[in-house]
Amino acid sequence: MMPQGAGLRASWPSQPPAHYSREHHRVNPRPHSLPRLLLLFVVAIPLTLCWGTSVASSSDSFKFLRDSYNVKIYENSLPMTHVSGEELMCISLDNLSPSIHITFHVVSGDTHGFFTAETEEIGGLAVLQVRTKTGLRDVLNRERSERYDLVVEARAKNPVRRGAPLRARTNVTVNVLDTNDNVPLFYPTSYQVSVGEDASIHTPLLSVTAHDPDDGNNGQVYYLLEDHNTDLFAIHPVRGVLSITRTLSYTYGRIHTITVLAKDRGPQPPNMRASIAARATVEVQVYQVNIHAPQIYVQHLPHVVEHSHTHIYAIIRVEDEDEGESGRVDKVTIIAGDPDRLFSITRGSHSKEYNLAVLKLLDRELAPEGYNLTLQAIDCGTPSRRTRVNVHVNIADVNDHAPVFAREQYEEAVSEEAPPNTPVVRVAASDTDQGINGRVLFRIVAGNEDEKFRINPRTGLISTGDWLDHELTASYSLTVAAVDQASNARRKQSSAKVIIRILDANDNAPQFNTPNTEVTIDENEPVGSYVTRMLATDADSGENRFLSYSIANLDQVPFAIDPFDGTIRTSSVLDFEAQRRVYTIKVRASDWGSPYKRETETTVKVKIRDVNDNRPQFMGVDCKGWVSIDAPVGTSVLTLSALDLDNGSSVIYRLQNDMDEECWSVESSTGVLALTCDLRTSLPHDAPKTYLLNVTASDGTHMSDATGVTITVITKRTEDHPSLKRHSHVECHETGIGSKAAEVKAAAAENNAAEEHYALLPLRYGYNSHKPELPEEFPSIVKVREDVDIGTELLTVAAKDHDRGHNGRVVYAVSNGDTDSVFRIGFETGIVQVVAQLDRERTPEYTLNITVYDLGVPHRSASRNLTVRVIDVNDNAPEFNRVSYSLHLPENTRNGTSVAQLSAQDADEGLNAQVTYELVSDVDEFKVDKVTGVLYMLGGLDRERRSEYDLRVRAWDSAPENPQSALARVMVTVLDINDCPPEFGAARSLKVDIPEDLPVGAVVATLQATDQDMGSGGQLTYSLTSDHGDVFRIDAQTGIVRLAEALDYETRQSYNVTVRAQDGGIPTLHAHASLLVRVHDVDENLGPPRFPQRVLRGWVKENLSPGAEVITLKARDPDNDQLVYTITGGDGVGYFSVDMHGEWPF
Repeated sequence: MMPQGAGLRASWPSQPPAHYSREHHRVNPRPHSLPRLLLLFVVAIPLTLCWGTSVASSSDSFKFLRDSYNVKIYENSLPMTHVSGEELMCISLDNLSPSIHITFHVVSGDTHGFFTAETEEIGGLAVLQVRTKTGLRDVLNRERSERYDLVVEARAKNPVRRGAPLRARTNVTVNVLDTNDNVPLFYPTSYQVSVGEDASIHTPLLSVTAHDPDDGNNGQVYYLLEDHNTDLFAIHPVRGVLSITRTLSYTYGRIHTITVLAKDRGPQPPNMRASIAARATVEVQVYQVNIHAPQIYVQHLPHVVEHSHTHIYAIIRVEDEDEGESGRVDKVTIIAGDPDRLFSITRGSHSKEYNLAVLKLLDRELAPEGYNLTLQAIDCGTPSRRTRVNVHVNIADVNDHAPVFAREQYEEAVSEEAPPNTPVVRVAASDTDQGINGRVLFRIVAGNEDEKFRINPRTGLISTGDWLDHELTASYSLTVAAVDQASNARRKQSSAKVIIRILDANDNAPQFNTPNTEVTIDENEPVGSYVTRMLATDADSGENRFLSYSIANLDQVPFAIDPFDGTIRTSSVLDFEAQRRVYTIKVRASDWGSPYKRETETTVKVKIRDVNDNRPQFMGVDCKGWVSIDAPVGTSVLTLSALDLDNGSSVIYRLQNDMDEECWSVESSTGVLALTCDLRTSLPHDAPKTYLLNVTASDGTHMSDATGVTITVITKRTEDHPSLKRHSHVECHETGIGSKAAEVKAAAAENNAAEEHYALLPLRYGYNSHKPELPEEFPSIVKVREDVDIGTELLTVAAKDHDRGHNGRVVYAVSNGDTDSVFRIGFETGIVQVVAQLDRERTPEYTLNITVYDLGVPHRSASRNLTVRVIDVNDNAPEFNRVSYSLHLPENTRNGTSVAQLSAQDADEGLNAQVTYELVSDVDEFKVDKVTGVLYMLGGLDRERRSEYDLRVRAWDSAPENPQSALARVMVTVLDINDCPPEFGAARSLKVDIPEDLPVGAVVATLQATDQDMGSGGQLTYSLTSDHGDVFRIDAQTGIVRLAEALDYETRQSYNVTVRAQDGGIPTLHAHASLLVRVHDVDENLGPPRFPQRVLRGWVKENLSPGAEVITLKARDPDNDQLVYTITGGDGVGYFSVDMHGEWPF
């Protein structure tokens, strides 16, 4: 109810639209009284809040309230249509004569003569009214001229100055507003576009363009498809972009003809048919896209036998799922792995078959690993697709290569003292063939007739097989054959020469050319007289054959020997009578061997030939005696004895004076001095009575000194001759020769005693009495690490032999047990060494027979077994039975399930062979048992979260230092089950705003869900479950929601649409999404708001309280009545306000 004191309320809706704020704009009343008449200019503005400002009129002069005005008028307006503006174009009549008459005139700017000016008085204002003229043949056309700048002049007679009219001018800009008098036009009107069948959904194809010369909504074009039920295409209603909304198929539709409509958004003029639209035709040509690359399938032989005439190795089948040219294979080629062009691709018997042909004879030795060929298949599509596949050509070996020795000839030397089984030389040969064709065994095929050598067939080590003798054979030329182990008919072999020189050892004693020689030498020869020359030879060589001679008699002998030429000479004068008459000289020939020299002794019997070097000597001299005169003739008066120290000498006696022979005679042989005459008669009476005889003795060469014999003839007995009973008596002085002779004889007897003690050599040097003895501390077991350096010494064997000389020298050999030829014993030093790489995994223990021989003749030996235990080192990493595993596990596999057994072995022993397992991949779903290697499920699998696991399991040995390891790969493929419902994600709750005039068939939204399952469990179908199936529709395949019928904001402003996505799994799973479609009002702008009356009058009491409602305004709009009101001017601006809804409080 209007408060008291106010009047004239107009009818108007009391509530504004919900989305506007109700607000009052008030101006406090001035503190002075109100004038009696207040003018306010009120404008109704549709939907937009535009507050104007009032301009106070001036009564001081004749002029417009503003210098310029903006007004508007629709094109095609009928005659007599007034322009409209936000404020009145007027001149204030205040301070002007009440009788003044004002007229308005368009003086310029109306180029087409459309406008005329009228005057209307409203309150105290002379209001300018501009309208269209009548009787015109043309109408306003915004597209031709959208603005007119008019100059309007106000004229009036001046009541003060008569004859001088009042004039005032203002600028009036007339804006011609658009009406929907044009339809959109396509240019061009037909389009063609090509798109591949692999184009994804929402791929834009092209943009169509239509132009509408109208303005605003009238010129805004909406694009739509004539067939709004299609699911293949959609067009953006504003941009005109045509896009794909389903996957196209060349097979099921190569050309699609689409009619695109273009409509403007403005209202249709009354004189036009409804829904006039422009048309354009779009021809979409679907071309076949090379979607699929060719697939190559290869079936090949296990191998190609080298040097064989295999023509076809593999049959290649190439398939392409595309059709037409894209599905036709252009070519299949070898792009890598065949630099020598040994292979080619040829056409097969069928169109999709090709042959991998072998062009040349293959040689496995040139490519021992075979050939890794890369095949490429290219189809004829545009662009072409290609696929590559690797084909391994395995070449099977044939025995086409003989073993090849590392050297054609080997030369080595070995001492002849080396015992049997002494290593000499190791030959090596390789065979580039494979398998048994490349396995080489050795044998000696020539030069070893006396079996002096043997060879280890596996290692090629040549050892002595017997004692060697340099003197018999100084070198051997062995022919060693290396034979591969192919079948007997195909075995190949090669040979190498092995020259083995036998080094001389001092194993031969010198040999005298003339052993046990006898020679004779005269006694008394001077010192240095030649006796004989002893020559010896030695079959050895080098210094071992150089000889030295010596006399080895234990007792001194009067001889010396030249040490170099063996000449024996006297070292003192020999005396047959006093010394030995036969000497047995031990002549020793010694070679220069080292460390022991060999010696041989022989005897030289030197006989001393007696030389008559002694005169006879009388045993008695100066003999005196008597003879009786009565002595008969023949009386032996004296027997003279002369001794000759020479052996066997005969002494002849005779009287020195022949005259003495008348009465005396000496027996020449016996030395008997006898009376030969009758003294009585023969002795003259006056002759002397004494005879002085000189007797000499002769050995035939030498004459003795004469000895005197004085004989007195006694005629009667006297006291001096008491023994006259005898006829004579003679006494001589002893010379001592008898004693001397006895001494000489005794010495000779002694010097010529038997020579048994002159044996050539003591027996202890002559016989090999003892065999060698190994030390008691000889170990039975030695241990050695398998990684020791070659040359490492294991032990030193020190045997002893109680014999002397060479009989006591010992040499060593490993006579058995060294099957791998990895040990050697110094045959002289006894040092056992490692000479080749040990490998415990090959041979963990050796039982070596260590044999020690002496160098006596015959050889004697002793042996002992030595166990060599090879100590393991961690030189082998664990090895998995398989380096890769492939598992396929359903994603619902229960926790704790054993899924794989991994197994690794280590060829070492002990801790080095104890294998533990570790899962090195950082995953929570699996674990591996450290001891057993069993792989367990630990956490739940979820294929949608992770479809594959590339696990690495490491096997470690338990070596305390530097453990080794190996890796195995476990590929786990998680098999899908339908355990995941579809998920809309961010699209689960979607809000879209669309204008109410959106064309039918336009895409409203795309709600796409994802399903992480595979196969049918991941294939989704969309549907609408709400009651808006008549307004919207959804593509069951893509989830694209389209508008199915026209919207009307005034009927409904929003829609809640529920979208269901359902998979095809068993059981099916589904999800829902909410789509809120909010409809926005579109102002059709059919015309501006208009007040039913140009002037509304009201009244108000003075002293009315502020805020009292005075009047309600109501304007009409052809679009809708949602209007906003504002005061734009007048002289009551300071006293009144209007709210947005037309209520006018004080």
